Amino acid sequence: MNCDLCGLPAGPQPLSLQVAGTHRAFCCQGCLNVYTILAESGVIARGEDFRSSEVYRESLRLGLISNSQAARVEIPEGAETRESTYQLSGLWCSSCGWLIEHALASEHGIVSANVLFASDLLKVRYCPQYLPPGRITSRVQALGYNASEYSGETDRDRGEKRDLLLRIGIAAFLWMNVMLLSLVIYASYWENISDAARRIVPLALAGLTLPAVFYSAWPILRVAFLGLRAFTLRMEALLALGILAAFGYSCAQAVAGGRHFYFDTACAIITLVLLGKLLERGAKERTTQAITALYRMMPSKARIFNEGRESFVSIEALQPGSLFVVKAGERIPADGTVVDGESDVDESILTGESAPRPKTPGVNVIAGSLNGGSVLRIRALRTAGDSTLHHIIRSVEQAMASRAPIERTVDKVARVFVPVTIAIALMTLTGWLLAGATLSDALMRAIAVLVIACPCALGIATPLAITAAVGAASRRGILIRDAAVLEQIGNIDVLVLDKTGTVTEGDFNVLDCLPANLPFGPLAALETLSEHPLARAVVRRAGPAPLPTATQVQVHKGHGISGQVHGQALSIGNRALIASQCIPDVLNHFAQHWEATGATVAFVSENNQVTAAIAFGDRIRADARETLLNLQQHNIATLLLSGDAVETTQWVASAIGAGSFRGAVLPDGKKALIDEMKAQGRKVAMIGDGVNDAPALAAADLGIALGSGADLAMQAAPVVLMSNSLAHLSVVFEIARATLRVVRQNLFWAFFYNAAGITLAITGVLNPILAAAAMVLSSLCVIGNSFRLRNAIAHD
Repeated sequence: MNCDLCGLPAGPQPLSLQVAGTHRAFCCQGCLNVYTILAESGVIARGEDFRSSEVYRESLRLGLISNSQAARVEIPEGAETRESTYQLSGLWCSSCGWLIEHALASEHGIVSANVLFASDLLKVRYCPQYLPPGRITSRVQALGYNASEYSGETDRDRGEKRDLLLRIGIAAFLWMNVMLLSLVIYASYWENISDAARRIVPLALAGLTLPAVFYSAWPILRVAFLGLRAFTLRMEALLALGILAAFGYSCAQAVAGGRHFYFDTACAIITLVLLGKLLERGAKERTTQAITALYRMMPSKARIFNEGRESFVSIEALQPGSLFVVKAGERIPADGTVVDGESDVDESILTGESAPRPKTPGVNVIAGSLNGGSVLRIRALRTAGDSTLHHIIRSVEQAMASRAPIERTVDKVARVFVPVTIAIALMTLTGWLLAGATLSDALMRAIAVLVIACPCALGIATPLAITAAVGAASRRGILIRDAAVLEQIGNIDVLVLDKTGTVTEGDFNVLDCLPANLPFGPLAALETLSEHPLARAVVRRAGPAPLPTATQVQVHKGHGISGQVHGQALSIGNRALIASQCIPDVLNHFAQHWEATGATVAFVSENNQVTAAIAFGDRIRADARETLLNLQQHNIATLLLSGDAVETTQWVASAIGAGSFRGAVLPDGKKALIDEMKAQGRKVAMIGDGVNDAPALAAADLGIALGSGADLAMQAAPVVLMSNSLAHLSVVFEIARATLRVVRQNLFWAFFYNAAGITLAITGVLNPILAAAAMVLSSLCVIGNSFRLRNAIAHD
């Protein structure tokens, strides 16, 4: 039955409405409401084409109803899109994820759909104008799975886990009883038993096995059937064939008065397969603990004081500028700036650094961090939904919903593996029958092939390792936005490092100036309008005195700043800014000396005459030299890149042990250099923190941003180091190497188990029960190896 408004399937329990004595069926409440409006406005009674009415077109645009003729309507460029994440259940292998992706991709209005089997997450980007969100869940359910909006909660997971435990318990209990009662049948091979026992016992065994097959194994049978209905062979088809073949053959033997029964085999396969699925579920839950932990860090309410009264509001009500209070032991609900109070705040969940950080008035705090000292009064910088913590959660979810190239390759192999296995099982059955084996022996060997060949371990070998790595890295303050970079990192042969704010701390101070009595007030009037680290140093040096007014201010990207102060043309910047002016010899001499010792030099020009020079100092990060030495030991070349003077860049490069350097590089030149190195066949990684680093980060094969840097740099890089420690840079490469090593080990064991198991099953060495046990063992090996990786990363 189709919906009388949009024409889509109305489902097994459609909503109904009686109009002019006729019952109408609808797929959703939105369609019913729109149809009611059309009927009340007289459009239906007049017999007009309601699809051409303004109400219908506007409802379609707003996404209140779907479009049954969507396949014939092109989605315009720039159409509004939304992204939703769903928690899936009922997945048995990676082929299930492929089927869901394939089915959703055929739905008009869906831009992209990605399933991550290792964490049972579905991320969908769709156009609400052409597709209502409810259509996504109903389409997934039509395939035999369940989908619900993902929020980090685990109540539903616990319910499904209890259901799985119940099915396992019933199957195991029946298996034990079937084996016990089967002793009577086994005894009949050597001793005579009564005809009544010979007739009744097999029927009793069939009765005991029936609940195991049609209750405990129902999820397997249901998904297998839905797959066949969609003309898709899934892993469940192998299991269903094995279970039903053993049960069906045994029932036929029981009715016909035969002597060979395999009810215990059917029960054993069900019990062991469900047990393996329980182990996989536990592994998946542990891989998503990183996201769940981050969700739990976000308070749901914020404490505010209004006219001396304390009250709580939802964090969604907080807007930039809102004032809220956080007491000791509470988590901070939104990013903000401390207005009053001093305390130590634990930011380890975000940065991976365990030491609490002191927070005083004027210092920023991060949502989700724990206030461990005294009361803080904080002014919100942004809404709770735009906080650093929410960006981190979205980044981790994005990484878990992405796939490495090796994972996509394995998925393709797994999809081909199922029909090939069925063909091998049929050939095994036919071959043994032609060789003179009995039907029961040939059937058991074919069933053993079906069971042992189930690609469970193959399906989880790659995603489980990658997801474990992403989750463990996030707990160490390393955000990996795209799982593909874990594979790319192994190919990196050169690392480009930005100098200011990356290799150095980016907190400049004025070291010296010439003349010594240089007035900083007019310079600070200009620099207050600049975001450059040198500007902050000039403003600090000027002190708290009132500053004059600067007009006609112009920022020269990569060079400096200029404007009018007290009617005088004033500028401050590097040599490129005053290239057309003559630098006095004495100033040039001191500037060269300062640059040779690693200082950054800026020149001051008044009315087109260079009148002063200022030396700025910046501390090199304590772990910079050790980090670069570690990377070089792994054959990764290092290049220091800076817009600073060549002499200053050379001094810093020597101090940290960089292999090479480039100084006086403009922001556009950074990207050009990256492109040049890539054109030479180099695999380039770039780490930076500034706005001017964003194009280079995006152009590099691997972009790495410091979390202390600009938002634009963080958005351009697939890897973000949330702390200021460069030591985490080495950890990124170590995580990637360890992950790929574990993935290769997992794939080897998965393929080895399948190849060896199929061979042993064909020859009759493995019976179906041993095959099911071996299948569980192969999954255990993959799970254990993946979590060995997770623990190694988390405690390294």
